[in-house]
Amino acid sequence: MSNTHQAPPKTAYSLRKHPKQRRAIATVTAILDAAARILIESGYAAASTNRIAERAGVSIGSLYEYFPRKEAIFGELRRRESQRAYAELMAGGRPEHPRDAIRHIVRSRLRWMRRNPALYAALEAEVPRHAIAEVEAEISGDFRSASLAFLDAHRSLLRPKVELGFLAEFLTRVVSATANDYGLRAPERLDDPRLEHALIDIVERYLLKDDR
Repeated sequence: MSNTHQAPPKTAYSLRKHPKQRRAIATVTAILDAAARILIESGYAAASTNRIAERAGVSIGSLYEYFPRKEAIFGELRRRESQRAYAELMAGGRPEHPRDAIRHIVRSRLRWMRRNPALYAALEAEVPRHAIAEVEAEISGDFRSASLAFLDAHRSLLRPKVELGFLAEFLTRVVSATANDYGLRAPERLDDPRLEHALIDIVERYLLKDDR
C-alpha cells in the first residue's frame, strides 16, 4: 500500500490555491469577510463574485486568482468558521474533572452559536456538508482522540459501561445537534440560561456517577 499523499479532488467548493504570503492571506481574508457580511445582509443569491470583490476592496481578477466561483468562497468560509469554532473549544485548557470538561464543551458550543447565528444558519442552508467534509473529518478525528484520552483517564468516574469510542461520539453529537438545532430554528432561545443548564445536566447525568 502506497504512503504517497494524494491531494483531495477539486470541486466547485475548493480554492484554486491556498494563500501563503502575508498579502495573499490578507486578500483571501478580506474576500471571506466581505462574503460573510453580504450573506447576512442580503442572502446567498445576492452575493455575486463582483459584489464580493467590490465589498472586499479587491479586483475581480484577484478574487478569481483564489476562487473559481462563488461556491468556493462560501465553501472556504464555512471551513474557516468550523476551524475557528474548534480552535476556541480547544483553547479552554485541560479541565481536571469531567464535570469541568462537560461545562466547557457545552458553553463553548452555545457561545459560538450565539455569536453569529445568522451567519451559521446561512452557511448551513447554502453550503452542502460535503463541501467541508475534509475539514470536518480532521476536526472530528482530532477531537475524538483528545476525548478518548480524557475519558480513559477518568474511567472510574463514568457511569455508562460502554465502549469509550461510542461514548465520545454520542456525547459530541448530542451537544452539537442540540446547539445546531437551536441556532437554525430558534436562535432567540440561545440566550436562555435554561438551555445551557439543561444541556449540561443531561450530559452530566448520563456520563457521570453521582459523586456530589
